[in-house]
Amino acid sequence: MRKILLLTVILLALGMLANACGGDDPTPAPAGPSLSAQDIQAAIDSAVAGAIASGTTADEATASGTTADEATASGTTADEVRSIVEAAVAAAAAAAPEGLTAAQVQTIVSGAIAANTPPTAVPTAVVQQIGVNEAHQQLLAGGPKALAAANGETPRYGGKFLTAGPELIPTGDMQQTSLGGVYTTTAPLYNGLLATSPYDQGAELIIPDLATSWEISEDGLTITFNLAGGVRWHDGAPFSSDDVLFTMNRILNPPEGAVMFSNGSFNTLFESFEAPDANTFVVHATKPAKLAVQIFANGFHAVLPKHILEPDPVNALVTPTMASHIGTGPFRLSEDPTITQWLYERNTDYFKSNLPYLDEIEYNIIDDDGLRANAILTRRTYWLDSAPHANMSDDQAQALRDASDDIVISNATSLTAATVSLSTTREPFDDIRVRQAISEAIDRAFVSTVSSNRNTVGTALHPLGSWVLPPERQAKLIGYGPDMEVRREHARELLADYEADKGEIDWGSKSLQCSVNHDFSVDYCQIVQPMLKAVGIDIPLEMTDVGTVRGNEISGEYDMSMLGAAMNFYDPTSTFGAWYITDGSRWYQHRSLPELDDLWAAQDVESDLEKRRELVWEMDELAMNDAASLIMGWFIINHAKWDFVKGWTATPDIRSTNARMEYVWLDFPQLPTSRP
Repeated sequence: MRKILLLTVILLALGMLANACGGDDPTPAPAGPSLSAQDIQAAIDSAVAGAIASGTTADEATASGTTADEATASGTTADEVRSIVEAAVAAAAAAAPEGLTAAQVQTIVSGAIAANTPPTAVPTAVVQQIGVNEAHQQLLAGGPKALAAANGETPRYGGKFLTAGPELIPTGDMQQTSLGGVYTTTAPLYNGLLATSPYDQGAELIIPDLATSWEISEDGLTITFNLAGGVRWHDGAPFSSDDVLFTMNRILNPPEGAVMFSNGSFNTLFESFEAPDANTFVVHATKPAKLAVQIFANGFHAVLPKHILEPDPVNALVTPTMASHIGTGPFRLSEDPTITQWLYERNTDYFKSNLPYLDEIEYNIIDDDGLRANAILTRRTYWLDSAPHANMSDDQAQALRDASDDIVISNATSLTAATVSLSTTREPFDDIRVRQAISEAIDRAFVSTVSSNRNTVGTALHPLGSWVLPPERQAKLIGYGPDMEVRREHARELLADYEADKGEIDWGSKSLQCSVNHDFSVDYCQIVQPMLKAVGIDIPLEMTDVGTVRGNEISGEYDMSMLGAAMNFYDPTSTFGAWYITDGSRWYQHRSLPELDDLWAAQDVESDLEKRRELVWEMDELAMNDAASLIMGWFIINHAKWDFVKGWTATPDIRSTNARMEYVWLDFPQLPTSRP
């Protein structure tokens, strides 16, 4: 076993040496003078001492979040690690007649240690997130081609990719809107600190992006990101940690007039940020948390150019142009965008070797679901979109499947929920009796059954996640009881009690707004309307575009609204922090519940998992019974693509970094397997 392990590390070292010398690697090491044998040994000794204290026992490893078996199997004593690392460096040195530079030695040593020793003295939740996973190792060892090969692919270079999106783009600032269409349209321009593997269906396997490596302090409160060198913005300006600092501070402490949709999560997780030098970004967290690393691998938190945004941080990206929308990303705009089309070309100065694979992207806005499905069939677009949207019905998916065996249909319960928001700043929605009557009247399971846009019925806790409310507790909630006749009668009683107290409600003067850009919104509105009428709520529907619907939700200038809300993580700190906490980023109901705020704050700092789960359940029950923001269900999202589209996997997360498309390639025989 030890020989196999040693051979693996030597091969890994040789791969990293090739990368450091300019091979197929996303983060090539800078050139520099070669080190003496004495300097190399000093670097090894320092790295080993920093990674594992000499003579670490199995008990000590267990205390730090590593099992005794893991400690023994991976060789956690300093002597064992040193022998492995020395062999790796020796093998690399033998393959480098001109000697090894400091950067190459650092890459080989840190890679060998990361691949063969678990981190110690770091909270277990953090260890689980920062470990070098298989996808990360493949990138370290052989770059993007190695990652593709490990997933059975041999990428081809070139070609124009035809893609489509369902939403008109009311703003070009992805961080100041919750619209998924804005994210998918702008994503190819940018990078983040981290990303997730394009082959990971869960969008959880973290890989490097602008940060080539990262370390977490022993107490889990300080995260240090080491940034790639030689990176430039599309306009030629140099990238540095100042750009990262500006971007993250803009989210943490938004300028006046800005609405940053991750502000709640950032304020929960982070105290402050700093940039001690041009290639280092440091995060000071409020507590040890897996999410404190994971959040930087979400596409929503792309790094934006300080020199473009600083003069006007609120409005600089609202109107997209070639001058305003520059990034460090794999693609750059080739023309100013129009209302219906964005054109991209490959960033020939991209800092990741041999990426992207594509030469061009043509992104067309097609806001009619039927036309978009037909565009897939006729190959005017090669897929539904670069991230799954709730915009393809089961009927449409089945029709495409029947039309061609070469169209791949996938689906999953997404991190996007259909919601009915009630504006509690308006009568009669400011009264809990009316809100509860509306919730009781809606048969959520029936909506999913008869609609062509299926969902998994649930509360504000994802129905397939580890936090899901137990069925027996869910059945006791307002709007979730099993007997619809009992619920309808309860709804009538609640409304009668309200009207006896405050007078008859003129439902004809109210409206339920629905987004014509989303088939599910129109579909659900039309199914729910007669359900409400059955208990005496005869409310008209107001059909309008998604920008108007979402704008009204943000301002509170509406009565009832049917739309969706996408979350980026399963963690309830993120979900409730956006939807239900006072002044959360998606607090469309404008309903403040101090008790819920207190429960959210308590669960956020509770280290005991079972105690935290109980606090989360109480929070969920309170929100559902208050009935100001109703969860219709979590979408089972269909996605369609032609089978010649490679290097991409559908995930539950609409803001997966897969939307950047740097690993996407076209399996057309005429395209070469190397960059011409």
